[in-house]
Amino acid sequence: MKTTQFVDLYQVLQVPATATEEEIRSAVTKQRRQWVKRQTSADPDRRAEAEARVRDIDRAEQVLLNQLTRQGFDRERAGQRPSEQEVPGTEMAGSWIDKAREYLLADNPGAANYAAREAIGKEGNDAEAWFLRAHSSFLLGNGRDAGYEFVEAIRLRPDSALYHYGFAEAFAAQEKWKEALVEYEQALRLDPGNPEYRTSIAVAYLQDDMAARALEIMEALVSEYPGTEVYKYYLGLALHDNALDSLGQIKPFVYNGRMVDAGGYAVVSEAQVRWVEAQGGRIRALKSKDPEIRRLGERLIEMAAESRTVRWNLDGSGPWIGAFVLLGVIPFFAGFSGSAGAVFFGLVAGCLIAAIFTNTRRLPVWKQKLKSLTESGRLLRPGI
Repeated sequence: MKTTQFVDLYQVLQVPATATEEEIRSAVTKQRRQWVKRQTSADPDRRAEAEARVRDIDRAEQVLLNQLTRQGFDRERAGQRPSEQEVPGTEMAGSWIDKAREYLLADNPGAANYAAREAIGKEGNDAEAWFLRAHSSFLLGNGRDAGYEFVEAIRLRPDSALYHYGFAEAFAAQEKWKEALVEYEQALRLDPGNPEYRTSIAVAYLQDDMAARALEIMEALVSEYPGTEVYKYYLGLALHDNALDSLGQIKPFVYNGRMVDAGGYAVVSEAQVRWVEAQGGRIRALKSKDPEIRRLGERLIEMAAESRTVRWNLDGSGPWIGAFVLLGVIPFFAGFSGSAGAVFFGLVAGCLIAAIFTNTRRLPVWKQKLKSLTESGRLLRPGI
C-alpha cells in the first residue's frame, strides 16, 4: 500500500484535535525547544530529521493558530485513512530495519513503528530494531511505550550513547526531568563533549529550575561555537530564566478556595532592576535570529523600565488629605482674620505634609511592589 506524505500537525505537537489556542501555543514552544537542539547532531540523518521536524512545528504554528487554515487542515485530516499513516507498503527494498529507517526519513513514524515491530518479530531481537521502534513511538507521542522500548535497546547495547539519549528524550516528553537528566548524563559519559547532549542537559536544568547551571553550560558552548544559532537560542533561554530566578518570588493568592493570582516573580529592589536590564541587554547582544529569544530579551528590558517608572500610589491617602486640610488649609485661611502666626503655621504645616506625602507616595514601581507584597505576606523570598 502506498504511503502518504500527509503530516498530522496535531501529532507533531502531541496535542488533541480539540486543543485550544493557548494549548497549541504552549505545545509549539515545548516541541520547538525539544527539537531545535537536535539540529546540531553530528549524524546527518538525525540532523535532517530534526530540521524537518522543526519545519513541521513551524507549519503547525502557522496553520493551527489561524481559524480558517485550521478548519481547512481539519477537513484534510478527516479525509485521511488511518491505514495510510500506519501501515507501510511493500515497495521498499531491503530488511525491515532498512524500511523503518526509510519511513523515519520520510516523516512517517507510524509506518516506521510497524516496520520496526516486523523487524523484531522476523529478524530477531536486534538492538537497532528496538531503537527504531522506540524512536518512532516517541515521535508518535507514545512516551511510555518508547521508554520500555529504549530499555530493551539499551539492554542489548548498553554502551550506545544514542540509545541512552533517546531514553532521556522519552522521559523529557513526559516531563520527568530528573530521570531524563540521568540518561542525558550517561549519554555524555559515553560520548564526552557531544554538544547536543550538553545542550540537552542544559535544557533539563532549565526545566528543573536550575537556570544558573544551564547558563554555565550554554555560555561555554556559545564560546566554543560562537556562530551557531541553536546555542544562542538556548543561551538566551538560560539568561532569561536565570534573570527571573534572581527576582522576588511571589506566593499565589487564593481567596475562598479560588486561585486569584498564580504568583510568580517581581522586581523588588534597585539591584534587581539593574540585573534584569543587564540580562536583557545580553540577550539582545546575542543577535539571535529566533523571534522568541529576541522577545524574551526585550521583555526583560521592558520589565526593568517599568519597574523603574515613578508613579503615584493614592491608596489609603484619606488621612493624609484630612491632615493637610486640618493642619494646613484651615489655619492658613483662618489666619487672614488677624493671626499672622496661624497663616505661617498653616503654610509650613501644609508644605511639610505635602512633601512627606509626595516622598512616601510617589515611588518607583519596584518600591511599591515591595511594600504591598511585604505587607500582604506574599513575598516568599526577596531575591538578590
